[in-house]
Amino acid sequence: MGFTARFLFPLFCLLLAGNPGLRAAGGGEPGSAPAGTGDSGLIRFTDDAGNRVLVAPKPRRIVSLTMFTDEVLLELVGPERLAAVSLFAADPAVSNVSGRIGSIAHRLDLQPEVILSLRPDLVFVANWSDAAAVRQLRDAGLPVYLTATAFTVDQIEARIRKTALVVGEPAAGERLASGMNRRLADLERRLAGVPESRRLTVLDYSSWGTAMGRGTSWDEVVKRAGLRNAADGLPVDNWGQVPLSKEKLIELDPDMLVLPGWVYGKPQGAEEFYRQVTSDPALRGLKAVLSRRVIRMPENLRATTSQHIVEAIEFLARAAYPELWGPA
Repeated sequence: MGFTARFLFPLFCLLLAGNPGLRAAGGGEPGSAPAGTGDSGLIRFTDDAGNRVLVAPKPRRIVSLTMFTDEVLLELVGPERLAAVSLFAADPAVSNVSGRIGSIAHRLDLQPEVILSLRPDLVFVANWSDAAAVRQLRDAGLPVYLTATAFTVDQIEARIRKTALVVGEPAAGERLASGMNRRLADLERRLAGVPESRRLTVLDYSSWGTAMGRGTSWDEVVKRAGLRNAADGLPVDNWGQVPLSKEKLIELDPDMLVLPGWVYGKPQGAEEFYRQVTSDPALRGLKAVLSRRVIRMPENLRATTSQHIVEAIEFLARAAYPELWGPA
């Protein structure tokens, strides 16, 4: 995938390892209740970067500038309480909610002047967002909550519950997290029938010649889907990536090869890369090629770090072990 500079950093941040926890003001454990309300009736929270934020009990005009909060808030509060979502929420290639935001007038990146004009009572940004723009919003008096990316199912569930607490919808957050657990429990029951000796190896192979290694959200998807990451144990760079030469790919020889379902700026890029890999004479001997286990995975699933990670896990498990679901 090729990326513009603006999109490259946020999307790679979805795959970075690390997960600083939210603590309620006053030093409570992650997920605990807020410290209380002030004379204004606002509730004090501490965001994932350690900043104290005063939030209305049920904010009515929320601006969401991360894909995580876009996808979670549509479940927690619906479009009625969202004044804006992130610019990429409308792109079905990377968004799991593109079909649900039609009534939301604004799709934005971090544009302080536009955001101020919307008069929001809460703004969600990522912990990697432009610090100067975030400061401008705070200096103008807006409550800005920085959320950090989660990379495991447990971390995602915790983030959902915390986000729900901030927007005054803890019961909705619990329902969303519980729904994830029910689906994962069903999947675990199916996968219990696959002995360890039959667990397949899988490698995601990008068009720039890398795979995702240990500690990434992809690694979590692989393990939860009953597979083994062929890149596990290999050194990773700062983005969680493992550089792969063609020779190393042949050496690893995974049972399954997952290729991009989308290439930024190239409408036919994913299809072209698929043809390139599957027709390469040097790669024709790969187990994945011989067994026709070379698949393209939609980017909105492969890179998600919201509740939709469950769909990504199910997608990969079905591709690996279709017999567990019976005839299509």
